[in-house]
Amino acid sequence: MLKYFPSLSYFIGLILKLAAFYSVLFFIIRLLFCYFNIPENNNEHFSDYVSAFFMGLRFDLIIISYMLMLPALVLFIQQTFFKTNKLLVTSIKVYLVLVTALILFIACANIPYFSQFGSHITKSVFAWRLTPGYTLKLIFSSVGYWGFLIVFIFLFVVCIKVINNFFNTYLTNLAQMQGTSVLASVGRFLVLAFFIFSAARGRLSSKSPMHEGMAIVSENVFVNQIALNPNFTLIKSLSRKVSKTEFLKDINNDLEVCYKFYPQNHFPQNGKLSAVITSTTPIDSVKKLNVVVVLMESLSIAKMGYYNQKNLSPYLTELAKQSVFFDRFFSSGIHTFNGLFSSTTGFPSIYTEQGLRQYTKQPFITLANLLKPYGYESYFCATHDPVFDNMEGFFKLNGFNNIISSNDFSSDQSLGVTGIPDHLLYKELIKKINSKPQTAPFVAYVMTGTDHGPWAIPKNIDFKPNGVDEKENASMYADWSVKQFIEEAQKNYWYKNTVFVFLGDHGQIMNDVYDMPITYHHTPFIVYCPNQLKAEINHNLGYQPDIVKTISSLLNINYDNFSFGVNIFKEKRPFVFFSADDKLGYVTEDDFFFYHLLSTNQKYYVKYSTLDKVNYYQQNNAHADSLYKQTQSLYNSAQYFINNNYFNF
Repeated sequence: MLKYFPSLSYFIGLILKLAAFYSVLFFIIRLLFCYFNIPENNNEHFSDYVSAFFMGLRFDLIIISYMLMLPALVLFIQQTFFKTNKLLVTSIKVYLVLVTALILFIACANIPYFSQFGSHITKSVFAWRLTPGYTLKLIFSSVGYWGFLIVFIFLFVVCIKVINNFFNTYLTNLAQMQGTSVLASVGRFLVLAFFIFSAARGRLSSKSPMHEGMAIVSENVFVNQIALNPNFTLIKSLSRKVSKTEFLKDINNDLEVCYKFYPQNHFPQNGKLSAVITSTTPIDSVKKLNVVVVLMESLSIAKMGYYNQKNLSPYLTELAKQSVFFDRFFSSGIHTFNGLFSSTTGFPSIYTEQGLRQYTKQPFITLANLLKPYGYESYFCATHDPVFDNMEGFFKLNGFNNIISSNDFSSDQSLGVTGIPDHLLYKELIKKINSKPQTAPFVAYVMTGTDHGPWAIPKNIDFKPNGVDEKENASMYADWSVKQFIEEAQKNYWYKNTVFVFLGDHGQIMNDVYDMPITYHHTPFIVYCPNQLKAEINHNLGYQPDIVKTISSLLNINYDNFSFGVNIFKEKRPFVFFSADDKLGYVTEDDFFFYHLLSTNQKYYVKYSTLDKVNYYQQNNAHADSLYKQTQSLYNSAQYFINNNYFNF
């Protein structure tokens, strides 16, 4: 560098070389990101990709600038005042190696993360911080994820060699350096500092530094994601801290919206519950139907052929024809803990909060708690370690006394980190039910796991899937397992008196076109009880908090419904709402889908049933914003009730 610009100080040359190297490194990772995540039939113009990569360089320079601030300062001090002190140089080299390892790992991990969740890494990754061992096993048991780990290791080794080479050259040049004035060094450092701080802001405008919204260079949602650096999105999400006091500052107005939206529900008036909530139904008036609620891992309705996708669930598709099938039903979030929490409690999942761990001071109104006074046995079943996400603790607190998990099976029956195969879990549930007296009705929640990466299915079964990859095979196996479950249940005395409910804990991204993938939330809701219910397709809008009220209504259980759910067999609403970490959305009765990207403050109003890409927000912004304001009020009310423990059972 100094060969062409001899007036530069050596430390400035080193900083500029490092900046150039990191820019190339991020460029390579961005290419890998595109290669592994580009959607099918993506026909954007090459110029849009060029714009995205150029904007990406600006986001990269923000991260690079923050990385190099400390090295620039220390190397300036070292070269100007302590030329022979190699300790400072070594300490900066170690610092850079450690920081490089961190930013490189985040960038590489972001590639499969985006493939799974449809967004870059944010603080939501810390939802599993209390179970790091299990989470790492879940990630690195997949061959695909190991591939990205190998990419990380290879690039990191290259980084170490390049950094070593740069610093060795710097020390060699420094030993030969002629004396220079302190004033000249200070002047050069100030110029360098100006450029570093300018790059760290991303732009020279005094009004606003770079933000996620500037990544929007195209109408194509994937192209706009290319520019973002995952280290940037993670840091920004961590810095967005909303005070609960500020968040709920207009709580009285929010509560009024909540009361009007749920006129039949018994919310506490003036911030107080009138009494502890209990069932008011006499025992001889209750229909003692058994209940089995199956939350199937990643069951998007797209797996039943919706959204022009391949039908990976032929048995569920046929079962839906014999059931009450709700075809406009949505998950509260995009994580399993979101689905379990909302389906069990009747409350929406609050953004990124992990309800199974955070809301454990007292029980909610659950089917197990409602049915216990009527002699019901209760079960919670999971294919893996029940401690993960505090599933066992949460369900025990909320009335589920019998826990079935991988702990009930020998290790040789396990498929790996996701635990035992689905069909064995169903068999164990049937076995446990049959071990109880025949007079005891039961309620069971089953959380399957095989349709989750690392995707693997048992080899010693009759079913041989023919999917194009292991992911499709896992979905087809999960569907086959349901068939085995129903056919085995039909052999038992309790079958004719049982309500079977099938839905997803959340969906899965299935060639989606939206920044907030609708296929990640749209899940089937199948209520199968041929001796009690006439088969039909019900188009009422529903979401996971409706399950408790809807199923209890089938059993003629009346209670003070202090929840955010309704009986969707009979009740209609103008919209239902949900969240996905840093995104909020709702769908309306006329099949519009509104979503707000909190990170970029972008709003979209689209016709989701046909995956229409046209954004109708501008011509409908008054109506869309009115419903969105109600959505925010409902979330605020739910947060307020939970914060104050206003959900006593």
